Amino acid sequence: MSEKRVLEILESCDALQEGHFRYTSGKHGSRYFEKIRIVSRPHLVDELGRMMAVTMDDVRDGIDLVCSPAFGALVFGFATALHMGKNFAFLQRNADGGMTVRSGFREMLPGNRILLVEDVSTTGGSIKESIETLHAHDARVVQVGILVDRTGGELELGVPYRALLTVKAESWKADDCPLCRQGIPISVPGSSGKKL
Repeated sequence: MSEKRVLEILESCDALQEGHFRYTSGKHGSRYFEKIRIVSRPHLVDELGRMMAVTMDDVRDGIDLVCSPAFGALVFGFATALHMGKNFAFLQRNADGGMTVRSGFREMLPGNRILLVEDVSTTGGSIKESIETLHAHDARVVQVGILVDRTGGELELGVPYRALLTVKAESWKADDCPLCRQGIPISVPGSSGKKL
């Protein structure tokens, strides 16, 4: 798979943004991946899903079900499941901001081996929360697929993962943010409903 092609897709949608952002993790950074701009182009979502499926081809037989957390990763997970010929289920945040399995999917989980597909990871927090939630429903996450790993390949998830694009995008705790010290206005793009 070509990271160059993933970058071309992101750039063609103006999905790579520069500025001062507060991420879902609460950290601040200067680059944001606005994946919703890709979602508006179904043919590109389909292409990324196909790329993820190909990336997972050697573990396909060890996967029973593809899952993704809502909302951003939902379409990428669905496209991956479609190209892998697997069923799909998704997780979402409840009213308190905690991760839960979407109603109607819980009975699909027990005993199944899961490929968890995420869109963008900055700290791995949402992925870990998703893994814990799936394990609580007697499913086992055996592999994670990420559209963009912003950690430069340094995620520690407790399960193997693969990313279509790996970049080292610096981020800071709010108290240590050089952009805040410079007085640069902050944006809070997108939200999965996670309480910050």
